[in-house]
Amino acid sequence: MKIFIGHDSKYPQATEVCKQSMLNFNSKLNINYLDKFKLKEQGIYGREDIPGESTEFSFTRFYVPLLCNYKGIAMFCDNDFLWRCNPLELLDYLGDNDVAVVKHPTYKATDNKMDGIENKTYPRKNWSSLMVFNCNKLQHLEKAYLDKASPSLLHELRWAYNIGEIPMEYNCLVGHYKCNNARALHYTNGGPWFDQYKNSESSVPWWKIYESL
Repeated sequence: MKIFIGHDSKYPQATEVCKQSMLNFNSKLNINYLDKFKLKEQGIYGREDIPGESTEFSFTRFYVPLLCNYKGIAMFCDNDFLWRCNPLELLDYLGDNDVAVVKHPTYKATDNKMDGIENKTYPRKNWSSLMVFNCNKLQHLEKAYLDKASPSLLHELRWAYNIGEIPMEYNCLVGHYKCNNARALHYTNGGPWFDQYKNSESSVPWWKIYESL
C-alpha cells in the first residue's frame, strides 16, 4: 500500500511528525508527500486556486488514484494526524469497496480553523481526511474530471459507488471525541504547531516525536 500525506508548505513540521509517527511502527512504509506546487509543475494538478482553501492539499488528495496509475491500494491522510499504530492495519477495512473512510456523524465545526480561515460545516465532513483507495476501481477519477469537479462533490465522496467503513479510532477528532484508545489522533481543530494548542494535554505525544526528529 502506498501512503500519501497532504503537505502544506506553511506547516512542514506537521507533515514530518505525521510521517515519523507511522515509521515508528513500520520503518518500511512507502510514504509520499502530496505537494500541490510540485504537482502543478508536473502538469498533474490543474485546479484553479480557491480563496479560503483550508490547506494546500484540500484537493490534491483526490489525485491519489491517478498518481498510482489506477493500480493497487493507496492511503491518504491529512498532515495533522498522529499515528499510534501501523497504518497497514487499514487494509482490513477496504474489502471490495471503492474507498474506505471513517464515517463521522455530522457535527458543528468551530467557526474558524486554527489559522483563522472559516471552518465550514458540510455533509460527510472529515470523511475525506483519511481515505483508503482501491485505485483499480477509480479509473473515472481522471485529470480532466478532477480539475473541474466541485469541492462538495469531491469531499462528500459522491464519486464513489461503494464506501467501506473504518472504525472511529483510526481518525479520532481531538476536541470532539474521547481519544484515549485512538489508533490515530487527528488534530482537526488545530495542532501543537499553533500557539493556542501547543500546551494542550493531547499535544504531549506530538511534541515527543517532533523533538526526536
